Order: sequence, then C-alpha cells, then structure tokens
Amino acid sequence: MRTTVVAIILLLALSAARGEDVRVVTYNIENFQTLFEHRRLSAQRGITLPSPLDWREITREERNQNQEDKWEVSEVIKDPRVNPDIIVIQEAPLQQDLEYFNKTWLGGAYETVIVLPSNTTRNQHLAMMLKPGFKVLQQKDQYHLEPDTVPNDRGDRLFARGPAFCLVETPAGNKLWIGTTHQKSKSGNSVEVTKWRNREAARTREIILELEKQDPHPVMLLGDYNDELGIQEYELEGGGDVIANMLGDPADGLHLATRRLALDGAISFGGYWFSNHRSLIDHVIVTRELKDKVRDVYVYQAGLARVASDHYPVVVLLKLD
Repeated sequence: MRTTVVAIILLLALSAARGEDVRVVTYNIENFQTLFEHRRLSAQRGITLPSPLDWREITREERNQNQEDKWEVSEVIKDPRVNPDIIVIQEAPLQQDLEYFNKTWLGGAYETVIVLPSNTTRNQHLAMMLKPGFKVLQQKDQYHLEPDTVPNDRGDRLFARGPAFCLVETPAGNKLWIGTTHQKSKSGNSVEVTKWRNREAARTREIILELEKQDPHPVMLLGDYNDELGIQEYELEGGGDVIANMLGDPADGLHLATRRLALDGAISFGGYWFSNHRSLIDHVIVTRELKDKVRDVYVYQAGLARVASDHYPVVVLLKLD
C-alpha cells in the first residue's frame, strides 16, 4: 500500500513538472466572409434572373473559387506548425459560416466556435475557436459599445472590432483570459487618425489591467494591431508609438511577446506579391504572470500561408504549470 501511494505521488510530481503545453494562434484571414458567397447564392436559386443565363453557370465559378480559398485556409490552420488549441481570427465571417467551415473543412476539430459582437459595417468580425477540453467560462465582449471621447469618422464609438476576451479553462484546469482585437488601420492616416488609434491603444491597456485586477487570472491579447513597434509616421505628433502606449508603464507588467520578432525584422503582413507595407503588425501582449510561460513565438510563412491570406499566422506556445 505504501509503495502504491509513493508511486502515485511520484507520478503526480512528474506530471506537474512537465506542465501543460497550449498553442494559441492569431490569424487575420483576409475577407474571410467572402469565401461563403456560394452558400448564399445557392440559397437564392429560385430568384428571377435579368438574363437567360443558367443559375448553375453563375454559381459554378464562385463555388470553385470559394472551395479553393477555404481549402487553402484550412490547410494552413491544420499544418502541424500551426494546429492551434485556441485560434483567434480577425476578419471572421458570420457565426453560421464559421461553424460550417469548422465542420466541413477542419473536420470539426474545434468544439467551441464563437463569433464575437462588434461595430463592423463590413461583415468583418472577431472570432475564437477552441479544441475539445478547453472551456469558455466567461465572456467580456461589450467593449465595442464604449463611446469615444472625441468625435471620429465612426461616429461616437471608440472601437470597431474588439477588444473582446474569453476566460478560458484548459484541460489541466489552468484559467486565463484570451482576448483578440483588430485595431483601427492606418488607412487615411493623419495626426488625427493616429490620435484616435492611440486612444484605442490606451483604453485597451486599461481593459487588460482591469481584467487582471478584477479576476486574478493572467491575460493574453492577440490580434491585428495594425502597427509596427517603434515610432512611425504621424506618431510623434499623434501621441507616440501606438504599441508602446498599449504596453504603458513597465511597472504595470505588460509584456510584448512579439518584441523579439519585431527586432529581428519578422513580418506578419505579407501582402501576397505586393512588397509595400510588409512588417510585423500582428502582436501578442501578455500580463506578468504569463511572461515566463511563453516558450516560443513565431510567424508561420510556409506552405499555403503565402496565398491563403495577406497576413500570416502568429503562433504562441505556452508552457503552463
């Protein structure tokens, strides 16, 4: 009996020493919602056409293109170097389309599929998918309703797409907030746009710290930040480096897990064959408790990743207790 008890204790100690590996990926899939146009066209099969063209001729080309594009995206996600336990997506489609994609193209690999609410007017959403064994205990996804302190082109709302967070419990019982965001782009960039983007960044930092304080679990925010590390155009006049402002005071303990990638010149925006704007704009921020649990961070650029989207997946490997 004593030998058995000792063996069990040793087994538990060995298991604890090994820890739990969790793979989290952020992936901006360009215009993901357009990959489901054939499904919508098929639902309108009975409408009257303005010309004698056969409906099948109209939908065939769309179907073939949609199938090819979805195959490319699914192959990237399923690649062993990506293959996330948790994936957050920017420019995600509607809930029913993402569920269909998971079931049909990913073989139902993800048990939980969530499309998060936002202010988007272009059907470009934030989403999160989690494999079996990972549970969402709570959602904080209403930040998009917060007003801006300064009128902007969006109206009275500060955010368009995120941030949004889910409190996730891992198979081993670890709990952490996983969030995603799609910051305002530099389209039509100016001093005023940069100030707006910095207001987004400052409020995002506050939200991360609020979550960490209100519910004592580590926080990770992944997504398309639409900004490079360091001072860029208009940032000197527009409130400073957006990434630095999202991190804030070092005493707050926020850590840019993608800093090494940025300093090494890695890129997460590939732009297909266009070389303009290639840079690292997809980032990961973690709170102090997760800093030393980030085992590796890398951008996956191999295989079909170069044609599946204008962004590449950014992969984070966690070693949790």
